[in-house]
Amino acid sequence: MKVKAYKVSKIAEYIKDLLEDDMLLCSLWVEGEISGFVRHGSGHLFFTLKDEEAALRCVIFKNEADELPFAPKNGDLVRIYGRVSLYKKSGDMRLIGEFLHLSGEGNIYQSLEKLKEKLLAEGVFANQRPIPRFARKIAIVTSPTGAAVADMLKIIRTRNPMAGVLIIPALVQGDRAPQEIVEAIKLANAQSGADVLIVGRGGGSAEDLWAFNSEIVARAVYSSKIPTISAVGHETDFTLCDFAADLRCATPTQAAEVATPHLGTMAGLLQDGVDRLGSALVKKIDRLPMRLQMRTNALHGAFLRRLEGAKHNLTAKGDILEKVSPMAVLRRGFVLVESYDEAVIKNGAGLTPGQRITLQFQDIKREAEIL
Repeated sequence: MKVKAYKVSKIAEYIKDLLEDDMLLCSLWVEGEISGFVRHGSGHLFFTLKDEEAALRCVIFKNEADELPFAPKNGDLVRIYGRVSLYKKSGDMRLIGEFLHLSGEGNIYQSLEKLKEKLLAEGVFANQRPIPRFARKIAIVTSPTGAAVADMLKIIRTRNPMAGVLIIPALVQGDRAPQEIVEAIKLANAQSGADVLIVGRGGGSAEDLWAFNSEIVARAVYSSKIPTISAVGHETDFTLCDFAADLRCATPTQAAEVATPHLGTMAGLLQDGVDRLGSALVKKIDRLPMRLQMRTNALHGAFLRRLEGAKHNLTAKGDILEKVSPMAVLRRGFVLVESYDEAVIKNGAGLTPGQRITLQFQDIKREAEIL
């Protein structure tokens, strides 16, 4: 017996009709907190309305969006009026809104802000360790099957094939994701031997990224002994994990680039270092003659000063010797008396008649005989 199979489009059309014909779903007010808010270039507004237990995709088309009395944003608690329908191309059930009323801040947003303030006060966001410039091994905590990990591996292998990479798998969304991320971070610290740790995932809705707003994930990132890069979602996405990490990158691709300097860049830095060293050496050699001349001049000056000092000292001593020399005495009118054999006669008691003596005057020497 041949079983009839329906086309997907037929089933989607049937469900769409059921939703739009339902008396409750065709006209209702729904209250919840805005998450994943996006204003499309067309002017349409896309967001998720959620409470503690469920989420509902919503769209407000441009004509109605232009008439809203306020600018919606993530965390707003709102009441939306509209109808539930099915977008057949994606199979998504959506609430098509016609009017939006602001009720205040949602509980989820308030809870996140309170947790953020608590962790900030405790210093959990104080990490600012430098990321190693030339990491030899990189550990990555992420989903092993997502596009993000493939992009990171491609970047790392292109920029530096010699860098080691360890993928530590973990769920990155869902109820079990926070605990798996924490366990993966602990494993990376205990066994990986990595120089840098990347924690993250690719883009998604706020709900998809919510695991990275978990308190236990933020504390695990803060406690990591390995310098950590947070790379969660897109450039506009911020999570508690970003604040707890040493560095926040806008995307996983950027994180891979930061963790892995290009080999060409490394070679360029090495060449720059060699060039600077060579230049410094040339300058030092060029300065040697001048330094030698300076040293020579300094030594010559010191020698002349020392010589002048010695000359002055010698002159002073010569003056002293001159003052006490026999000739100086003779110049004052005294006579030196010597025996014929040139022995100095100091007194006359030993002189005898007929003894020949020599008289030394200042300018002349004469012989005499004792009478």
